[in-house]
Amino acid sequence: MSQQELRQVLRPHLREETLKAALSGYLGAGFRRVVLGVTDRRVLLVRSSYWSISNQGLLWADPLDDLALGRRPRELHMNGSYTGNTYVRIRRADGSTFRLNPRTGFIGGSDGTHRSVEALYSSIEGRF
Repeated sequence: MSQQELRQVLRPHLREETLKAALSGYLGAGFRRVVLGVTDRRVLLVRSSYWSISNQGLLWADPLDDLALGRRPRELHMNGSYTGNTYVRIRRADGSTFRLNPRTGFIGGSDGTHRSVEALYSSIEGRF
């Protein structure tokens, strides 16, 4: 999937905002796919279909200043090898937390995952 596809999914939910980052991810154990967008004012989470990128509705939108990421992402290793899965804890404005695996696809290498994690951490300043 391309950045253009991710931006297309987020476009209907944007107000007059500048999109800083757009990435695909999986929630929890990987059974729900989402598109996360970071603008200059808000963070948006849009439900997507599992195997392709599509807009299935806005799950939530929180102010950027009220959202925080865990201090560091956790990489999953099996038998000493990196699996391509990296989990990021996100704390929402209401205080609830969830786990996001920001991958470019369900199957694939780790380069896309590392780029997504870097984009996410560089666009959201808050940490917990």
